[in-house]
Amino acid sequence: MLTNNTYFENLKRIGHEYEAARVERQARKQQIIDTLGWDSEELKAWYAEDQAAKFPFEQGACKAYRAWANSISRKEAELEMDDFLWEKEVRDFVEALRSAGLDTFVYTNQSTAVMENLHAFAAEGCTMMGLCTITRQETRWGEEEPYEVQGIRFSLN
Repeated sequence: MLTNNTYFENLKRIGHEYEAARVERQARKQQIIDTLGWDSEELKAWYAEDQAAKFPFEQGACKAYRAWANSISRKEAELEMDDFLWEKEVRDFVEALRSAGLDTFVYTNQSTAVMENLHAFAAEGCTMMGLCTITRQETRWGEEEPYEVQGIRFSLN
């Protein structure tokens, strides 16, 4: 269900392309400084270009991608969101999951501000299905045993 998700694979590709372009821009900046100097018009133009090079998607979508990638690496059966979402990130997070074709996710964050996210999910049309546990397997210092994590399952529909 989670693996080979075209939407998230596309986000990954776009993110890598953005990063490659950023590295190229930085190299070009250094080349301009080395050849034309700090006061050159070319460097001023470079700063304008760099300022305009906005990351291609919002932080909520980034967190959705990371939740997907982490869920795969931890061998989970469904998407687990264990990070806190700021108010401005919730809509993009939920839209990204819907765009990825997911029907549910499990929220396992245990911060003191969990209630804010629960209400924000509801405001975005998510339905709390109930308490659940999911099995997580992480490899940190070699192979580790799977363990249960408490969460709340949400429907995206």
